[in-house]
Amino acid sequence: MKYQSPMTNLELTKDPNTTPEILKTLATDDDSVVRYWVARHPNTTPEILKTLATDDDSDVRWRVAKHSNATSEILASLATDDNYLVRYWVAQHPNTTPEILKTLATDDYSEVRWRVAKHSNATSEILKTLATDDDFVVRWWVALHSNTTPEILKSLSTDDDHLVRWWVAQHPNTTPEILASLATDDYSVVRYRAAHNPNATELVRRLYLMTEAKVS
Repeated sequence: MKYQSPMTNLELTKDPNTTPEILKTLATDDDSVVRYWVARHPNTTPEILKTLATDDDSDVRWRVAKHSNATSEILASLATDDNYLVRYWVAQHPNTTPEILKTLATDDYSEVRWRVAKHSNATSEILKTLATDDDFVVRWWVALHSNTTPEILKSLSTDDDHLVRWWVAQHPNTTPEILASLATDDYSVVRYRAAHNPNATELVRRLYLMTEAKVS
């Protein structure tokens, strides 16, 4: 019978059969690479992740923020992490609550803010704040969000970026009044979308056709 040497700690963290009990021990390993792999193991429990959320290594912490077992309590603690990649993953985690997203909506990094604007848990209050963001990518994610209200869409309908207006023109919450304005937009793609929005009235379609006739 051939002798098999025991698995190393790193090999154990990559083995899908490694139990939570073993992972709990490995979570305090001196090697940060081992702890990193514990933070991404599917059998790692919220209890273990809570410990790793305070790890000195930022790579370990962002793996915690990405883990499906990370609770809202853990994510809240990571929402103010010094490393932006940690906050980036918190901003897109499905367990991230509106309260956490509200904090991240004012993050210094636009990559974090546009993830907030994309999150299904973002409230209309959060989206209203992000609708005036300096980064156009953040604003067009707001214009795409299902929780964006007509009031927010109205403010975005005069956005400097035509791609933001383009998304407003096709949003299901965009009112006929807003669509009437967009039907005469400088960009033909915006006008077209406004005229073909399900909420478009006969007036909106007429304005679109009149504008098209003028520019053709």
